[in-house]
Amino acid sequence: MTKDKKIVTSFNFQGKLTKISYKKKKIKYIKLATDEGKYWLKVPKKLREKIASLPRGCQLEVAGRAKQHAITGKTKYKVKTVVLKPQDSSATPVKTKTVSLLPVFDSKTKSKAKVLICQKSNCWKKGGKQVCAELESVLSDRGLTKEIPIKKTGCLKQCKKAPALVMMPDKARYSKVKPKQVKQLVEQHLIADN
Repeated sequence: MTKDKKIVTSFNFQGKLTKISYKKKKIKYIKLATDEGKYWLKVPKKLREKIASLPRGCQLEVAGRAKQHAITGKTKYKVKTVVLKPQDSSATPVKTKTVSLLPVFDSKTKSKAKVLICQKSNCWKKGGKQVCAELESVLSDRGLTKEIPIKKTGCLKQCKKAPALVMMPDKARYSKVKPKQVKQLVEQHLIADN
């Protein structure tokens, strides 16, 4: 299995909020200073208003997805959750709770999750049919056949690397997929908070 152009991983940073970047009066990015370095993180729409009220210098724990371009090595970070950490007070211990800025999702699947799989003859003959059957089986075992549709598409322009599929909403493109890899891909891209 090869992934085209981007390597998708998850990240979890703890650090200090140093800057907030705006575009057209809307928050787009936050800059987090951690022990490892400084990172610009893209903020989703549902978190913008809550992040605007945070003071600079506050401690945050931020988790989300990192996409690294396979050729250039450049990494883009997209925030999924932000937790406000209590400030250190060495004088007297005070009981404090961490406050999550993003509600926990009740759903076990990501919103707008679906799989696009090429059904053209080259992909289908080189194992696409078996991958599709395994995908249907994995989703059925988890009771997710209605929540995560499998869309059979036309050519995904990966004919030499067949079979090809795309995991949405991450837009992660895979080629040379084997049926035994399907379960891992479903857990990585389609199941929320894995």
